Amino acid sequence: MSLSDRSRVNLSRALVVTGLILYIPSNIMPVMTMSIIGKVDPLTVLGGVHELYDSGLTLIAGVVFLASFILPLAKLAALAWVLFLHGSPKLRKERSKVFKIVHAIGSWSMIDIFLLAVLAAVGQLGALASVTAEPGCLVFAAVLLCSLIAAEIYKPRLIWEDM
Repeated sequence: MSLSDRSRVNLSRALVVTGLILYIPSNIMPVMTMSIIGKVDPLTVLGGVHELYDSGLTLIAGVVFLASFILPLAKLAALAWVLFLHGSPKLRKERSKVFKIVHAIGSWSMIDIFLLAVLAAVGQLGALASVTAEPGCLVFAAVLLCSLIAAEIYKPRLIWEDM
């Protein structure tokens, strides 16, 4: 069973709106809890960036900020723009290029969740240190999945078709 073009557009729009709505709680809720020598810190995405920066890891903090905070929002905004102008002859080349970029970087979106899973698995040092995933991690993963699936459902050929 295949989706009609209209269904593809509507489903992609719904996923982008869902991703944008979930983006707020994904950045407010803790995504992990770090426990180091008895000090327990629940960390949001930005809290983790701040912690890395305070630890002197400025470059890593910048990469995490870009990959975990800026890119998910930029991908959703770019998809929203492409879908908002769907059926319009305006800026077709630009929308096509933006969509290709979003689709190309889409598969790397889940690297944040993968790294948290590895950190939680490896970072168990008994009483000295531990890392556990928190519910915010699931919301963050949902945001990433919404953008991934929306980009996968919407086909670039739809940009070039008139309504």
